[in-house]
Amino acid sequence: MIFTEARVVRLCAKWDEVAQIFINYRREGGAYAAALLDELLSSRFGEDQVFRAARSIAPGSDYSESILKAVAECNVLLVIVDERWSDKFSAESFDLTSRQDWVLREIEEAFKHERTVVPVLLSGVERLSDRSLPESLVRVARLQYLRFDYRNVRQDVNFIAEQLVKVCPNISNARDERDC
Repeated sequence: MIFTEARVVRLCAKWDEVAQIFINYRREGGAYAAALLDELLSSRFGEDQVFRAARSIAPGSDYSESILKAVAECNVLLVIVDERWSDKFSAESFDLTSRQDWVLREIEEAFKHERTVVPVLLSGVERLSDRSLPESLVRVARLQYLRFDYRNVRQDVNFIAEQLVKVCPNISNARDERDC
């Protein structure tokens, strides 16, 4: 395959573009849902508009800098909540090593930069309880959530996309402008 110089520049620039949607998830429980949501939202809005660390960080980049920059510059952070998500914050497992918990750090960073944070509850997950969360995340339990159920993938992703356009209107035009 031969790349023209313009194509190479465009590929390189992609790593520097600011994604409007950041997907926050745990590898243990929400990774498959995050990957599916990433794929579906990327096909709707464009790959460069959705940040998911496993796909979006350029090879050789400092992942911590890349993640914190992406959170600071996004418009909305989607928090993928699986059935055991809150368990990671229980008193027994939540200690000083939790500062290395990227789910926690990304959400705190989003709050710090006043980004919109939207919990996305996966199949079977009950509404979050603030009693099961550390103080810095109690606010997440009070936020209006969306659902992403494996039985209603298309319906749910369409609804999620509609809600994202309401929260972040520029995203609906992003794909059209990119194609020009």
